[in-house]
Amino acid sequence: MFLGTRLGLGVRALYELAILPGRRSAVRDLAQACGTTEAVLRRILLRLRAAGYLEAQKGRAGGFRLVQDPQAIRIAAVAQVLEEEPVLTLGRPRRGLGPLPPDCPTLPFWQALEERFLAELDKATLADVIALAGEAARSAGRARPKARSRRRSRR
Repeated sequence: MFLGTRLGLGVRALYELAILPGRRSAVRDLAQACGTTEAVLRRILLRLRAAGYLEAQKGRAGGFRLVQDPQAIRIAAVAQVLEEEPVLTLGRPRRGLGPLPPDCPTLPFWQALEERFLAELDKATLADVIALAGEAARSAGRARPKARSRRRSRR
């Protein structure tokens, strides 16, 4: 499955913030975790902030923090915030692909399939993303990342 870069990075950033509840994360740290540049991620985070998913604080102890419950964050709504065009496709995009003509007899099938897919996407929440990531990590033998403490141990 392919998806829009902004949506993929946005959901990944929300995931990273959700697994460390209450903690602010610097754009630098989030960009590193998401595998992108700070400039690209900053634009995405500002859109998510404007939509009310995040809050930001400047300064030494600043950063971004999730302000909504992951259960309340619908992935379809995040897609609407971050992407201007449809963002999900099954399979690999290939040259010469385009929309079906309106008189194609198979068009109703594809439209019904798309409607079901979008309905399912609208049900999906950030909490679902977190749960599936945890299940995948457990089945692969990896532990879910633990919340890191800001305090350093004294030696």
